[in-house]
Amino acid sequence: MSFCWVFFGPMKIISYNVRGLGGFEKRSEVKRLVADKKSFVLCLQESKLNVVDDLLIKAIWGSTSLGFFFQPSMGASGGLLTVWDCNVVEVYSTTSFPHVLVIRGRVLQTGQELVIANIYAPCDTAAKQVLWNYLQLLFQIMAKPIHVCAMTSILFASAKKGDGGALFYANMTLTYLINLLMKVL
Repeated sequence: MSFCWVFFGPMKIISYNVRGLGGFEKRSEVKRLVADKKSFVLCLQESKLNVVDDLLIKAIWGSTSLGFFFQPSMGASGGLLTVWDCNVVEVYSTTSFPHVLVIRGRVLQTGQELVIANIYAPCDTAAKQVLWNYLQLLFQIMAKPIHVCAMTSILFASAKKGDGGALFYANMTLTYLINLLMKVL
């Protein structure tokens, strides 16, 4: 199991490329992960689901007061799901664009504003460029990178397809992502 677990002030955020959330075993695995880490926000990539409802959310989290935002899969790939504990996080806006879910809110305990971007990048180079353009615009609009937290699971190719280049997943904070974007764009 590969996931990233990060503390953000009083928050615990899990980002996990779940590679399909349709089966009982995978849902149980995610539920154990959330319980073990006592997460307040869960960002899942590649859910491969077209529909997400309250029953599924309770199956992966339990019966706490929860909010969620999802983006359906495109065919047999993709699908994003962000879940949060409403007793810890107040979400007052959500935004979605291809391959990205964004929630904006505040930590109830501290009042600190936060933005969490749940990102799953496409494999296609042209689609990745469109994603980077969206992200750059998003970061410019927010203009408060200190108050932003993003968990990403972005697929990078270290070399051109077909030449044996290794593929790897990189989990990074938004600060690193912004710095990377500023160098690339």
